[in-house]
Amino acid sequence: MTTSQRSPVMPEVPAVAETIKGFEIDTWWGLVGPAGLSREVTARLHQAFAGALQQPEVKARFAQLMAEPVGNTPDQFGAFMKQELAKYESVVKASGAKVD
Repeated sequence: MTTSQRSPVMPEVPAVAETIKGFEIDTWWGLVGPAGLSREVTARLHQAFAGALQQPEVKARFAQLMAEPVGNTPDQFGAFMKQELAKYESVVKASGAKVD
């Protein structure tokens, strides 16, 4: 497990962070809208998607993928994306990787 903690799906498998302090690589998905999307529309979309994540069928499908839906707020997700960018930006630059 490359997440910071053991997964509830496979609690017997230790996280890499248990051996290498601070190691954490998460795979994540999220929904974003166009720049300038109003707070009202953002809130309505968030409410709909967060509600969908609570549906038993959706939870079951995520569990099949060994994924754990978070459903945080738009502001929390924005802050998370900024942290992820900061974490990997220097590595990508050092690698010389380019987007075609």
